[in-house]
Amino acid sequence: MDLVEIVRGPETSDETVRSALAMAREMGRTAVILNKEIDGFIVNRILHAATQEAYRLLDADVASFEDIDTAVEKGLNWPMGPFRLGDFSGLDVTYNARLHMYRSTGDERYRPSPQLEAKVKAGKLGRKSGEGWYRYRVESSEC
Repeated sequence: MDLVEIVRGPETSDETVRSALAMAREMGRTAVILNKEIDGFIVNRILHAATQEAYRLLDADVASFEDIDTAVEKGLNWPMGPFRLGDFSGLDVTYNARLHMYRSTGDERYRPSPQLEAKVKAGKLGRKSGEGWYRYRVESSEC
């Protein structure tokens, strides 16, 4: 990934920020600075909002998860839609991140989707389990 999010803590010196920026440049990365620490930083916060809306559309039976993925991929030029991305990262990871945010803030916008929760409880965690929103061929390590 090209991006590095550098977080300035309450005690972070300007020199430390400059050093982090220089290190990111040396690594060939693009750096952005957050003036304070927040859960999820910038990218994951924005990604969360977009994927939560995708789950709301699914839960309201507005469109299938496949059509939502296709719309996001073609309409927003994302490399993969939110459901395929969830399968790639692990639906349990997605679910637990949302549950943590919901429990720590009490904010309804972070409440996990009922359909996401059902997938996780059924052990359908995405690529790592062979099925999530999509089905995957699980390679066996046996000879």
